[in-house]
Parts: sequence; C-alpha cells; structure tokens
Amino acid sequence: MNTFKLVDAHCHLHEFTDDELINYCKDDLLINAVSDDYLSSLRTLDIVSKCGNVTPSVGLHPWNVGKVDISKELKSLSELVDKVRFLGEVGIDKRFVPETYDKQLEVFKYFLEVARDHGLGVNVHAAGTWDEAIKLLVKYDIRTAIIHWYTGPTELLKDVESLGYYITINPAVKIQLKHREVVMKAPIEIILTESDGPYTYRGMRLVPTMVLETLHEIAKIKCMSFEEVSTSVLKNFMKVFKSGL
Repeated sequence: MNTFKLVDAHCHLHEFTDDELINYCKDDLLINAVSDDYLSSLRTLDIVSKCGNVTPSVGLHPWNVGKVDISKELKSLSELVDKVRFLGEVGIDKRFVPETYDKQLEVFKYFLEVARDHGLGVNVHAAGTWDEAIKLLVKYDIRTAIIHWYTGPTELLKDVESLGYYITINPAVKIQLKHREVVMKAPIEIILTESDGPYTYRGMRLVPTMVLETLHEIAKIKCMSFEEVSTSVLKNFMKVFKSGL
C-alpha cells in the first residue's frame, strides 16, 4: 500500500477560499495551518473540523501586532489554547516591521510562556531575528519549535539541531539563493517542507501542493534521492505533530 504523503508544516489555510480548500483537504497532504490573529484562528479551527488532514495552530503574527488591541487580542486567543497543540504564527521580525519590534517581543514572550506552561509547540516567524528568537526559545524552555522559512545564519543550524528544533523549506528554494545554502548545510533530520501559502513570492503564488516541487529541489541540492528526502520529511512531521510533544 502506498503511504506517501506530502508535508506542509506552515500554511495560512484561513486565507484560501472554500472552493480552493477542497484541493487541500486530502489524506495524502498533511498540513499545519497557522493563524494570524484571533479571527483567523477561529477560521483555522473551523477548517480543521472539516479537514482531517490539518493540524491547527493559533496565534498573533508579528506583522499584525501593530494593527490590533494587543490586550484584547491575547485575551481572546487565550481562550483557544486548549483546542490546539501548537501556537503559530508567532515570533519577532526586525526585517519587515522593525517599528513594532518592542511590542512584538512582548507578545512573543507571552506566547512562549503559554507554550511552556501548556506543553505546546511553536511555529516561529523570525525574519531578521534568527539568533534572538532561538535564544528566547531556549530561555523559555520550549521543547518543540519550527522556525519557518529559515534563511538565517547557517552556523545556527547546529543549535537548531542540538535543541531538537526544526526548520521549514519553502518552494522559494528554487530561486532564493540563501534558502538553497541553508538546504545544502542543514541536516535532513531537521528539515520540514512548507508552502506559507497563499503568500506570493517573486510572482509565485505559493500553495500547499507545491511542496512536491520543494522535495525534488531539496533532493537535487543535497544529492539525495527523492524517496530519501520525502521519507525523512514525513518522519520529521510525524515526530512533531503526531506524537507527544
């Protein structure tokens, strides 16, 4: 029996239309659906109730920290914590929204406390803050973490591995040189695939099924077989989402 499954460990399913979602509610595609705020978290949870292949994450995206009443948003999100095993997308970003960094840091620390106290994993956004984010994960004793679309310093990959964390590789790996360097140097044991869909990167609208292309690209860069890469990525996903945190 064919047990091959695609893995999308970071996807904004809540942004897709209901008609589009039909294409992604499939048993051969395992998805961790992240959220951007309270309302998108509610939609994510609704999607999960209809799609058995989806694992939900709730959270407040660092890009949205400056757009909401933080106190009210966190209070509402706290009511959803018992419905999930992962928080995301959460994190800190000095590259795209440096003007709200102090608030982002406050919010990220809040989520790390929640994750620690409730034994939850975190799906982390760390653009321009790779080292800071990893240090905070350690400080708050986070056992399970995914650092999404990793384009940080390759020397930090040893820390990611030793801490038992994971990174995600995106379809952008076909054209993003830094991402390709990361794939070359990262142990296959810490790699997951993602789409970050429906984000648009350099004209590419990213969607969950594109992780198949990503697997082929990883295999090519690492001089491994497609079967070796796909098996390892699936094994990593199952370890994170299907077993105890």
